[in-house]
Amino acid sequence: MSEPVPRHTFSVAGVVWSAIAGAAVAALLWYLGVEVYFSIALGMLIVALCLVWAAFRGSATVPWPVTEQAPTAGTRSDVARLAWAFRTHRGSVREPAIRAVRELASRRLARHGLDLAAEADRDKIVATIGSAAYDALVAPGGILPSAAALSACLDALDALDRLGIPTKKLGTPSKRTGHPTP
Repeated sequence: MSEPVPRHTFSVAGVVWSAIAGAAVAALLWYLGVEVYFSIALGMLIVALCLVWAAFRGSATVPWPVTEQAPTAGTRSDVARLAWAFRTHRGSVREPAIRAVRELASRRLARHGLDLAAEADRDKIVATIGSAAYDALVAPGGILPSAAALSACLDALDALDRLGIPTKKLGTPSKRTGHPTP
């Protein structure tokens, strides 16, 4: 974390020089024939302007401390972050949404012995969830799918458990959800 930056700092020398500058302006104006009260008022204005300048001549930007907290799965911030990611942006969802769906798809397909990243399993995955769902998961060139395509992909992933395909033996059930961990 960075050190705090002092926002308003006055030095004794700055205050003294401001008073000297104000007195010099007031004396010069009085010498040139301006009334005494008016020259004193302008001298005080010069003192005030010099003090304001001295107070704000520091750093224009104050660094904000950045604290990154890793979102815990299923927490309110995680849900809010994902809800924002599923809002369409120029017809497609945002990157965190597709990342979360890919992670879910990888876990669901791993239960059936399939690897989303493996090219050898491509035909089996397409046969299991359909080509549209597969294309939404592995869009080429960084093209993000639409919300409708991602929704259809999630429906296809939900239907995996109802297909009757034998699943691999998984780990012990999670205490929080009761579902086996991949």
